[in-house]
Amino acid sequence: MDFENIFKKSIPDYKKLVKYGFKKEGFCYKYSVKIIDDLEAIITVCNDKVDSKIIDTAFGEEYTNHKISNQTGEFVGKVREEYTKILNNIKDKCFIDKPFITNQANRISKLIFTKYKSLPIFKWDNLDAAVFENNNKWFGLIMNVDRSKFSDLEGETEIINIKLDNHKITNLLKEKGFYKAYHMNKKNWITITLDDTINDEKLMKLIEESYSYTVSFKGAPNQWVMPINPSYFDIFTYFDSTDLYYWDKRKNFKKGDLVYLYVTKPIGSIMYKCIIDSFTDEFMIVKRLCKYEKDKYKLETLKKYGLTSVRSTRHIPVNLSKYLEETDAE
Repeated sequence: MDFENIFKKSIPDYKKLVKYGFKKEGFCYKYSVKIIDDLEAIITVCNDKVDSKIIDTAFGEEYTNHKISNQTGEFVGKVREEYTKILNNIKDKCFIDKPFITNQANRISKLIFTKYKSLPIFKWDNLDAAVFENNNKWFGLIMNVDRSKFSDLEGETEIINIKLDNHKITNLLKEKGFYKAYHMNKKNWITITLDDTINDEKLMKLIEESYSYTVSFKGAPNQWVMPINPSYFDIFTYFDSTDLYYWDKRKNFKKGDLVYLYVTKPIGSIMYKCIIDSFTDEFMIVKRLCKYEKDKYKLETLKKYGLTSVRSTRHIPVNLSKYLEETDAE
């Protein structure tokens, strides 16, 4: 039995440790208490890590029977019960709960809440995992897993799965810390280790893209479709190097408006979802939110929802707006 798991998702409050009775020894804090007969529990906290053991004071040796699951009997059962009570009492009185194990997972969780007001939701009692949602759609999933599940390495770690466009996933998989999505669609999702291999700033920028798939833009008058002719402008190459593009100002466009870029023949499909980010004196700055697969929003599909042609920039029909919103995160 791994009694240290009691403290797995918590961090010590050192002032409370001292008040409880812990004595500082160098950089560590130590506490001892009698359990039963000649058995004494010793709990040591160093660098936020907890080590606990039972000493048989009559012999000066460590007592370990309580850790062996197949050891039964009234005495060892009593030892386990009292030892567990002591550890849980220390946790309740001297430790602060945290949702995740690794420091980066907890930092990212706080950053997500600060930016998107989304708290981790632990949906499964038997799985150490939590999702982040917006409009009932996932944009992040943090899990505690063994590295062997998704890599050639072993050992417990925490990961986050986020949704990105397929082209970006292909490029990121060449970098350290990025892996093919564990337990999710590998075409649209990617796994990232939360062990500080990727810094928080870069990670939050990627989470921003994942979040964009969940954003609801209700009201067709604020949504547009704009044709792009690849024979005149290679939008694919351009967006491979930046997420921002400066367009000449268009009448009636406002900050926050959603723009779907329809790439004309030979593609004949909506390929990008963008938002009007800001304006200069001469230009409107359009920010790319995500890229779609070539066959996802072909013209024959768009026609079913009221978009008969895309010869010039126009409003998105109401039925198409609803359809895009429903299918965008798929």
